[in-house]
Amino acid sequence: MTIAQKLFKRKGLFIKIYGFSFMLLIAIILIIPFVYLLVTSLKDMAQYFSTDFQDVWFPSPLHWENYVNAFTKVDLIRYIINSLMLGCIQTAFIVFSSATVAYGFSRFKFPGRDILFLIVLGTMILPAQVTNIPLFIFFRAIKWTNSYRPLLIPCLFGSAWHIFLIRQFMLSIPKEMEEAACIDGCNSFKTFIYIILPQSIPALVVSGLFQFLYSWKDLLGPLIYLADNKLYTLPVGLLYFESPTEVQYTVQLAAVVIALIPTVLFFIIGKRYFERGINIAELK
Repeated sequence: MTIAQKLFKRKGLFIKIYGFSFMLLIAIILIIPFVYLLVTSLKDMAQYFSTDFQDVWFPSPLHWENYVNAFTKVDLIRYIINSLMLGCIQTAFIVFSSATVAYGFSRFKFPGRDILFLIVLGTMILPAQVTNIPLFIFFRAIKWTNSYRPLLIPCLFGSAWHIFLIRQFMLSIPKEMEEAACIDGCNSFKTFIYIILPQSIPALVVSGLFQFLYSWKDLLGPLIYLADNKLYTLPVGLLYFESPTEVQYTVQLAAVVIALIPTVLFFIIGKRYFERGINIAELK
């Protein structure tokens, strides 16, 4: 082995060690807030306001009753169920509707298609807060407030961001697969259901993950349209830990930790299907 080869080998090893160390440092920085959240959820109020290093990172004793109080102080289980139901339905609606629109934009040619697609993308520039007042006036006029309909029905019309994401992926699907399905007697709808959608699994999963996370943490929508305590979602329910005279921060943070569990599980499941979708796409 020449000197140049030895130096190149050492340089490659150094780059690998440097890259691993850098990624490890980034991972530690990112995980510190979650560790602090978990530790703080096990404190009492005195430890919460303490600046002592021991109380900040290694509180003793640990107050596991904060998690019990999180369920007893408010109807946390109901709020979790409401958020799960709303999030899953919203995700199903918006992913399927966006995929349908994306299929039209990616596989069909019709007059004004590109202009119409640009108009759809242009709606992404408009902040959602701008439409809140007119939408609320409209839904109140048709007596849809204090129900989930204002939060669900708009999802049936898709979303510009999801349409763009899925369309870009559908454009990479070979046209020959669609032509082969047409020769076998499939119409456009069957081609979309049996050919395009299965091939678009990675994009659909990514779209679903983003939509579920958005729905799970959405506070403004449920706060505007819902007035019945039994319909509240988890972000609205977390506000009940605050009162004009007292805020139980540690119990509230325990509820936040509980709220993180479904999102982590949803991400793990989605990641597995996402990787499977990539493998299927590569094999095909």
